[in-house]
Amino acid sequence: MNTSRPATQWGDRDQRRIDILRAGERLLREGGYSALRMRDVADGAGISLGTVYTYFANKENLFIGVFAEQVVDLTERLRPRIESAADFTEVFTAAATEYREQYLNFGRQFDALGLVHDPGTLQPAVEQHLRDATGGLIGVLGAALVDLGYEGDPRPAMALLWSTVTGLANHYTTARQDFLGVPWDDEIAFAAERLGRSLGVL
Repeated sequence: MNTSRPATQWGDRDQRRIDILRAGERLLREGGYSALRMRDVADGAGISLGTVYTYFANKENLFIGVFAEQVVDLTERLRPRIESAADFTEVFTAAATEYREQYLNFGRQFDALGLVHDPGTLQPAVEQHLRDATGGLIGVLGAALVDLGYEGDPRPAMALLWSTVTGLANHYTTARQDFLGVPWDDEIAFAAERLGRSLGVL
């Protein structure tokens, strides 16, 4: 990130929001969820604490804002790899590997999607952004599955695949990986082969 960028002009609301999200992302990457303090975000964005609160009502909403942006970025990174993939194994490997990196920074300490079912926790615009971002990612992966020959309802297939991807990310970014001792690449190849055959795309 370029820290020498000129200060955001007063009144540029969209860029101010980006500044806040970038400051929040930096703190999350450096210290995890506990490091995401609203005053530090304000300092990092070069604005007042009160201004941060005009965009994000609390720490949870700010985290979801950062998380949703990461999902959008993840989707854009994955899209060309998925669209050029030769088979299901390539699609699954790309999705699982990219998601593991995101989970390492944003998923281990906080259940972002769980807040959607906690009434009144999320600001409507923040919740909608999360739903749109997640829907975009699932849409790209679901379309790839259909393109690869899957003939059933993609919704239960995506639930299975996404549960597998998130479970593997959780396993391989924590001490749990030490208990089975299976290398990531071997496990991904095994999962892709089994899942691909069960879904009829390998």
